[in-house]
Parts: sequence; C-alpha cells; structure tokens
Amino acid sequence: MTPPPPLPRTVRAVDTTKLLDLAQEAAMHGFSQRLPVDWLREHLAADATHYLFPTLVQRLTHRPEVRCSGGASNC
Repeated sequence: MTPPPPLPRTVRAVDTTKLLDLAQEAAMHGFSQRLPVDWLREHLAADATHYLFPTLVQRLTHRPEVRCSGGASNC
C-alpha cells in the first residue's frame, strides 16, 4: 500500500469576514467547532488577517460506504 501524500504546508490568509463565513459553513455541516461562530464574531478584530493551515486528515478506509472527494488515492 502506498503511503498517503504528506500534508501541504501552504498557509492561506483570510480576512475576518471570510473566516466567519468559513466557521458558519462548518457549523451548518456539523463539523466540530472549538469556538462558536457568535463568540468568534464578538472577539475577532475586524481588520485582522487570519492564517489557516491543515492540521488533521481523517481517512475512512474502514467505511467503504463513505465517498472520498479527493479521489481513490487520497482515501
């Protein structure tokens, strides 16, 4: 079995509005949220730049009924 590719180390910079949009979208899809969107909205600086980077990849090879959006080589 080929090992999975390494996680990219690319950092993405987003403004506060985009970060709040992403947090809201994640909440709508039921992804685990460390901080509620309302709390973020209240505590983030409006003119700040926020840096995002990948920290976790979950592979569901034990659950073939779950489709992988990244192609078979990334599942």
